[in-house]
Amino acid sequence: MKFPDVFVFLALLAGSGANEQEKFTEELFIRQTSTGHIYSHFRFLTLWETDIRDADARAHFRLFPRTLGDILATFRVQELKLALTQGFWRTEKWGYPVESAPPGGMVVARFLPSVENVDEAWSGLTSSLAGLLCASLNKLDQREAIQPEYTFSNEGISGDGLSSNSSYLRYGLLPRENMCTENLTPWKKLLPCKTRRGLATLINSGHMQKYSSYQSIGLSIRPVCIDPACSTPSIELKQTMSVVFDPVIMNRKADNVNWSLKQMFGIGLTPSCPLSHTSTAFIDVTDAGYNLEPPPQKVLDFGGGKPRKIGVYDLKTFSEEGIRDIRAVYPKAHIYGVVRSLPVQVSRHVVGTGQERGGIVTTIKNTCSTPLTGVYLDLVPWYIRVYLHTLRVEVNGEKISPERVVYRPGQDRVKPYHLEMVLKLPPRSTTTITVETEYSVLRWTEYPPDANHGFYIGSAVLTTRLPQDSRSNATFTHRMDSSLNYIFWGNPETDSVLNIFTETLLVTMPTPDFSMPYNVICLACTVAALAFGPIHNITTRSLVLVPPEEEEKSLLGKLLAPLLSLFSSILGKTKSAKIDQPAESTESTEPTESKDK
Repeated sequence: MKFPDVFVFLALLAGSGANEQEKFTEELFIRQTSTGHIYSHFRFLTLWETDIRDADARAHFRLFPRTLGDILATFRVQELKLALTQGFWRTEKWGYPVESAPPGGMVVARFLPSVENVDEAWSGLTSSLAGLLCASLNKLDQREAIQPEYTFSNEGISGDGLSSNSSYLRYGLLPRENMCTENLTPWKKLLPCKTRRGLATLINSGHMQKYSSYQSIGLSIRPVCIDPACSTPSIELKQTMSVVFDPVIMNRKADNVNWSLKQMFGIGLTPSCPLSHTSTAFIDVTDAGYNLEPPPQKVLDFGGGKPRKIGVYDLKTFSEEGIRDIRAVYPKAHIYGVVRSLPVQVSRHVVGTGQERGGIVTTIKNTCSTPLTGVYLDLVPWYIRVYLHTLRVEVNGEKISPERVVYRPGQDRVKPYHLEMVLKLPPRSTTTITVETEYSVLRWTEYPPDANHGFYIGSAVLTTRLPQDSRSNATFTHRMDSSLNYIFWGNPETDSVLNIFTETLLVTMPTPDFSMPYNVICLACTVAALAFGPIHNITTRSLVLVPPEEEEKSLLGKLLAPLLSLFSSILGKTKSAKIDQPAESTESTEPTESKDK
């Protein structure tokens, strides 16, 4: 029996032992953006019929990962949202993603009311997640985390024994913690079939790192209900991954925008995971302009007004005989037109010159025909001081007052600055938020190794709800069921709450000359070394006159002594021979001279 057959047999054996209390689904959604980039979104859902408030009842684990279950039970976690992202999602060009995430690392956690000390639970949770995903999430201590008031409200159910107060909520950012292979590998091990079967086989880190422009993995946990009466609470584990490819880079031709799964991921669709309840691939073919080979098994109409066309591939039957590829081929050269403006856009940048003072400017554009209410949240590190009296909010050039403002000043080396506002966004308006900042002078041990590169400020986030006539460019999931099957097949009324993250900012702080201490240390060590040797010899040794024949020779001197004596004797004989030769020549010339006389 081959190894894959053995794995399938063991997986089916484990699945036969699992009852209906656990369900696993795997889904893939592919959409081509207006700029021609290919957006691929993986979604793996594990539903477990158990109460998140009862940690003792979760003693046996089947599909739900035990390592994650132990973390939830130890730190009394009610809801958790984690994301690790490499790159920046370009909303104005790619549209709205299914799952929003800022560049770097993000952790949002809500704890149960039974937690006595939320700060200690937050510290233990981030340290455990750091070890689980091989990331530096343990740096999200009180200096990097805040307590939001209006942002990141409950995504799961609420009731007795569940918290809805913001005092049990924590939010932290690590803008420099990019996703890499060492994070992706433990993330894949949390899946029931790992990467042996199903859609997870497409997640090839080496191939994606080569061709992708954006990568993001996510992990989310929340309490849900499996029926409208909510008779049985459950735990939903959602693992997501978003990847963006550029067909021009993959094909290495500017006029070739064809794509396929094998080009993007290095392999086609394999048979589904034996433990999965459903395994489906969805492709948005609305105004695509290309032909899918092979064609989808079914095409669904999704959304109101002008519905979108969604092609469906059921992996339970589509690839049951082996690996199959899906290709998108354009019948003729494709020319992309003007990218349409989105209903809501957010951008942020730094202003000011020098390394002492500056400012942060955020621009919010509302192109909808109806007014919107948005919540703006900004987390600024403690070493960049934010002054509330410099806050200025303008709409189309006119100064306004926010509906509500939450400002918690930071404290050096203790906590960051927290700025949160509730804003009214008029239709077809541009809102500008400006605040002045001051840069601190850090200790030389607080600078990173590449201090001259600058310091990062994490992304700000705008939370709003899109109107009914502006949801055609977005894909929202339902609160009762987060699966794509539920929204594409059932077409229910979804929750249109949208989180838009801005760019990360790079600021230049007052940086000392780190080469000067290095030069001083080298010079001081050199002088000390040169002065120490002679002084030590003079103060610890005594000078004694020793005859040459009594001098104690070293091991090397003893080995070289015979050679030196032999060389001296040969040299002495040579000199004596040169002295005797002139004497003999003088005696031979004297008789000749007498005869001549």
